Amino acid sequence: MSTFEATDPHSARSAKPAPQLTDSLSAETPAEFLPKSVGIHSGELTSLLTSADTNTNSASLGPIILPLISLQPATFSAVETLHPPDHAGPSSVVLSCPHAGRIYPAEFIAASIADITDLRGLEDFGVDQLISGALSHGIPCVTNKVTRAYIDVNRPVDALDHLMLSSPPASNNVKPSRHVRAGYGLLPRLTAAREVIHRQLLPHDEVESRIALVHQPYHSAIQAALSDACSKFGRAILIDCHSMPSHDQQNRPLADIILGDLHHSTFDQKIGKMLTRLIENTGFSVAWNSPYAGGYITKNYGRANSNQQSIQIEINRRLYMSRKYELNDGGVKRVSSLIAKLCAALSDIPATF
Repeated sequence: MSTFEATDPHSARSAKPAPQLTDSLSAETPAEFLPKSVGIHSGELTSLLTSADTNTNSASLGPIILPLISLQPATFSAVETLHPPDHAGPSSVVLSCPHAGRIYPAEFIAASIADITDLRGLEDFGVDQLISGALSHGIPCVTNKVTRAYIDVNRPVDALDHLMLSSPPASNNVKPSRHVRAGYGLLPRLTAAREVIHRQLLPHDEVESRIALVHQPYHSAIQAALSDACSKFGRAILIDCHSMPSHDQQNRPLADIILGDLHHSTFDQKIGKMLTRLIENTGFSVAWNSPYAGGYITKNYGRANSNQQSIQIEINRRLYMSRKYELNDGGVKRVSSLIAKLCAALSDIPATF
């Protein structure tokens, strides 16, 4: 029987009490809950964040554990918009990279049942390393630095799992979505292996603090980038970038690339056919909307037959990874080149879709 079936996510106990997620790590925190990377000085923080942004080898893509006090708005931004070099002309295309974040708040790790290896299963590992070619074509990219296990920016703020909360908000009368029921709402309840994440029920102010730290800034950055594109070109196209396993849940092989437009509701079908031909002519296999049709970001920022459209791209990890958490340099270059070609093709579309 799986952990998901057998265990109440909030019934697990330790010989010593676990700290609440909103607690600060202190001398009283049991040693078993202390991450090895907590003792980071301010200078080291700057160095770590710079390394996380600029290095591209696999060794630099490991998790970064930082105390919440280091992740305050005065000194830290959970979101970064990567801007093209000055010599690249501007584009109406915007990239979004919501799930490649590798920063883990130390208090979150300390209060988690799952270890960091299990938590990393929710990452779209290395997707932020596949966009360099697009930047050279004038495409900005909004990236999330903080792990999806902490908060999923590809969910609406009301996608709350009441099984996780000590007191569900009185104002939330939204029927739980299938993602929430499965354990993958705004605050994931389960790891990718369907193991429980949190030791204890969460107070609602914990939800609000995570939204303020990560979710709200991410969506503000996307909206700003799209508004800028619309003001310059009269239109904008958002590409939301993700990765996927090589096989589906029935162990059937998946295509190299799966494009999602929520079954033609967020993206023009004629442009979609053009993208299909381009991908196939570049030597990749492609499918549409199954099993990944698009999430909240795709739905929220695009409408077919409008001047602001959106599409999700799922990239098969076998294309750019040698093994778990290890990039294949040749594969990275090949996929990066494909993304650049897609962006260039979309940039060349006339102002009237």
